[in-house]
Amino acid sequence: MKPYHLTGRIWLTLNNETVLGDGKIHLLQNIQQMGSLTKAAEKMEMSYRKAWFSINQMNKTAEHPVVNLTRGGKDGGKAELTEYGLLLLDAFLVQKRAFEDFLNIQNSE
Repeated sequence: MKPYHLTGRIWLTLNNETVLGDGKIHLLQNIQQMGSLTKAAEKMEMSYRKAWFSINQMNKTAEHPVVNLTRGGKDGGKAELTEYGLLLLDAFLVQKRAFEDFLNIQNSE
């Protein structure tokens, strides 16, 4: 028999609703880096509408808001992770690394 490998992905859920997964994590990282939802969406080749919907869904589903959005004006809009958003991002990345380590151990046997 050919060797099988264990694979998987993780999601952070609250009350059976997904709050974070890989796609939303990438969006949060891009927002953190660029300070703009428009620029973060463009970098991901995602429509602004889809990015806004993702942020809105996270903010509604999570225990506290994850991202603060400020409407554009003369200088354009602003997006920034809240303290809670930064904590969620860090917690997810720690758990993702632990999960990847687990998969690597399982697949090396």
